[in-house]
Amino acid sequence: MNGYTGKLLFVNLTTGEISDRELNRAYAADYLGGSGLAARYLYDWLDASTDPLGPENPLVFMNGPLDAAGAPVSGRFAVCARAPQTGLWGEAIAGNFFGPELKYAGYDGIVIRGQANAPCYLHITPDGVEIRDAQRLCGMTTFDAGDAIRAERDDPHLVTACIGPAGENLVKFALILTSSARAGAKKGIAGRCGMGAVMGSKNLKAVAVRGSKHPLQHKLHLHDPARFRAAMTGAQHFLSDDMATEVLRAVGSSGALDYYGLLGDVPTKYWTSGTFDYGKVSGNLLAETILTGRATCHACMVACGRKVERAGDYILPHAEGPELETLAGFGALILNDDLHLATYIGSQCDSLGLDSISTGSTIAFAYYLRELGVLPPGDLNGIELVWGDGNGALQLVRDIAHRRGFGAVLANGSRELGARYGVEGLAVQINGMEVAMHDPRAATGMAVTYATSPIGGSHNHSDYFMVETSGRPIDELGIETHDRFACAGKAASIARHQDWRTVNNASVTCFFPNPPAQAMVEMLAAATGYDITTQNVLSYGERIWNLKRAINLKLGYCARRAEVLPELICRPLLDGGTEGHVPEFDLMMREYYAYRDWDWMTGKPTQKKLRALGMQDIAADVWKSP
Repeated sequence: MNGYTGKLLFVNLTTGEISDRELNRAYAADYLGGSGLAARYLYDWLDASTDPLGPENPLVFMNGPLDAAGAPVSGRFAVCARAPQTGLWGEAIAGNFFGPELKYAGYDGIVIRGQANAPCYLHITPDGVEIRDAQRLCGMTTFDAGDAIRAERDDPHLVTACIGPAGENLVKFALILTSSARAGAKKGIAGRCGMGAVMGSKNLKAVAVRGSKHPLQHKLHLHDPARFRAAMTGAQHFLSDDMATEVLRAVGSSGALDYYGLLGDVPTKYWTSGTFDYGKVSGNLLAETILTGRATCHACMVACGRKVERAGDYILPHAEGPELETLAGFGALILNDDLHLATYIGSQCDSLGLDSISTGSTIAFAYYLRELGVLPPGDLNGIELVWGDGNGALQLVRDIAHRRGFGAVLANGSRELGARYGVEGLAVQINGMEVAMHDPRAATGMAVTYATSPIGGSHNHSDYFMVETSGRPIDELGIETHDRFACAGKAASIARHQDWRTVNNASVTCFFPNPPAQAMVEMLAAATGYDITTQNVLSYGERIWNLKRAINLKLGYCARRAEVLPELICRPLLDGGTEGHVPEFDLMMREYYAYRDWDWMTGKPTQKKLRALGMQDIAADVWKSP
């Protein structure tokens, strides 16, 4: 198959059975790869009775048709399963070198079933696949486990995807971290949805992959290599001259924190304030003071990864520095202006295996409940939670990872924390997923993006705030810039942006650098031979978007009851850059449903829409019962 190896690896950890299976060509043609292709497989395997932490929940690693082909921004992969954090569709997208390395090893993806009777890890090379003992790796951090496996196998070129103590302890928002010994390699974080807990539930500590020792001799077959090279060269030339590429390389994603703070986009004091000295925890200050290097993923021209060896008195594991979400969550969200401490707390999340967005938000919620007097000091076992002091947050990060003391309560997320004290409505989460660090009061399109995301309150299915606040329309796809406070008339642009980002998550490509859509479409078409153009590419994203919707409906999702904004986001702020605005949510959702052709009462895509997308079998399944 052009752009694919044509093979999936299936592993049953209960029985020890390992087998190769041919990739379903029809699924690939309709759903491309990454989380799109994984969703099509998982639709057949999941139902409402599937326990997210049970052996019956398949864990799927999937790369995309551009992985290992040299296309810029293409070195990523998806991890998918039913999410323990939400009970819904779960996916996390990560970088580093794991996706291309898996392709070089001969696989488009891995399907892991069952549960090992003792801790283990997978060792995958072109010469074979082994399930190996991981007893000695128990309790190790994500970074240390990867290093230990490379040392054990005497292979510094192994790329590892590991869980930390949080995954072993089934923290609902545990992550999977990929690392390698390549100089200047960026960590890859599959952070959201609790995929690390799924891995931990299977007694699987790590997946270690080594591609061919001579990858140039094992190049992928591309449909039209000359056309692919031309499109790839055009994308590379664009990125080399692109100002956004230069900015991301210089200051990382967190370099925008100052600007977003002025707009009111950065949630502050757990979403209740609009002002903070954002410059004190920004990537700009980090670059000026403690940055020691930059890191990159496969085939990336940006190198947005931050290398920080020491932050004040704190030494960082693997010198891995923070991104915007981390500094916002452990900075402005708890009013902590100590850049060194915020940077270190973020590194502890990576090392212990915790999604920094959900961890930071859940801890900040505890700060807020403490201020309200809802959270009794006795429940905290002596930990002080005072706005502006991040030391309590650091201790709670460690306690969450080990499910120790009050950390065991926080390990289940902010929704359950709120429910414990009778104030679930104050938790800033959607469907159990803590909302990302971009405030819909500053960019109203994010209200719809969060509410309709298939995984809950995530920006990883549309960073539409970039369109609204940074003027990044995609004209050739009909994605337009509107006033950031406007509510009416945005639905079509939001939906198209979701569809485009869904194509990115299927291809699998990074959101940060944005080469022209035409170049990306050309590379996809030239690699696969599929009839993909700028006129029809969004139909692929729309098909995948509706498929993930269908999966959630199959899992028991009640859309109209679940698609609500958290209470705190619906309160206007009188200070800061949001100017007292709140999204007109009902208006926006009604326009969105009309554009998507979804039934307002049930939340289901109409039969007409699903059939128009070539999803006749899904349509019959979705509408077989009222």
